[in-house]
Amino acid sequence: MSVAYTILGVLMDAPAHGYSIRKQLEETFSKDLGLNDGQLYPALAKLESLGWIEKEVVEQQRSPTKHLYRVTVKGRAAFRRWLEGEEPVGTRERQSFFWRDEFLQRANFFARLGAAEAAAQIRARLGQTEARAARLEARCAEQRAGEGDPYRRMIVEYGVRLQRMRQGWLEELLARATEQSTEPRGLASARTLALKFGGP
Repeated sequence: MSVAYTILGVLMDAPAHGYSIRKQLEETFSKDLGLNDGQLYPALAKLESLGWIEKEVVEQQRSPTKHLYRVTVKGRAAFRRWLEGEEPVGTRERQSFFWRDEFLQRANFFARLGAAEAAAQIRARLGQTEARAARLEARCAEQRAGEGDPYRRMIVEYGVRLQRMRQGWLEELLARATEQSTEPRGLASARTLALKFGGP
């Protein structure tokens, strides 16, 4: 439900179309916010069904019809309750980090892969993480140069630190996979079994 509240917060400033909601969030946090149409439009539909927003159909002569969303009085009250911490945290927010990251779920079974195959996946993830961190750092620099919202700037800074922490962890994981690939096959298998069954 937190995605819906974030969208509601954007609409508190002014009515907006679905595309412009996503654009505003991307301009604030970079494209790494990860809000896609599969999240945006179901959330808008949920908000509308709750009576927290209303939709106006805007006809256009040379373009497809647009939907303009605006917050209702009921929606403003709900947003205020959420912002003040009165709304309970949704179950998705309580889920372990492990279940939200498919890479971690795959890495859990990397011992079943060859070391070279595991290292290739780790390198790919490391490249993605470094690129994401660089984009967030660039956005952070832009925000420091302006007079933006300091809370939003600190959220972007949090994103940078999180990506750099992930980068460090992935580098350690890559070193482990690389180390395994240089071990004699029998020793690597013995170490895998020891890790699996709690040996030294």
